[in-house]
Amino acid sequence: MRTTITTVLVAVLGVHALVKFAFFALPYRRRRAALDKSYHGRRSATTTSDTVMLLFTIVLATLLVWRGIEAVSFLGGIWIGATLIQLYFHEFHAPVPADRAAPEPLSPIKTMSYAIQDNPWRPWRELLTLSVLICLSLAFIAGAG
Repeated sequence: MRTTITTVLVAVLGVHALVKFAFFALPYRRRRAALDKSYHGRRSATTTSDTVMLLFTIVLATLLVWRGIEAVSFLGGIWIGATLIQLYFHEFHAPVPADRAAPEPLSPIKTMSYAIQDNPWRPWRELLTLSVLICLSLAFIAGAG
């Protein structure tokens, strides 16, 4: 039962990760409006949701360990994910035009968020790699069922 629950949960999260990229396909004005609404004059837009996501991540990791993991694959997956995120953020090194820059009050994460929305496909290699890895994983899950 725990194997089935964990498998379904991880598959749903994989699909969710792919669907999130659809936001980048929206026109810039819609993405910018959503970002402005999220920040609403603040330096951070995700303080509460970040805490919730961290707790969810801990619960999911615990569930995966309880289900049974292969340690090398688990650690390899963590390293791959962390490296892809690092490389993703490194792609946002170019200055953002003033009309697309983050409004005051500024913070490093807010500046980065607006830079991402200015050109969300800049890290296309990282997004493609992540998408391929997610799709392969979903195919492996479907094939194992």
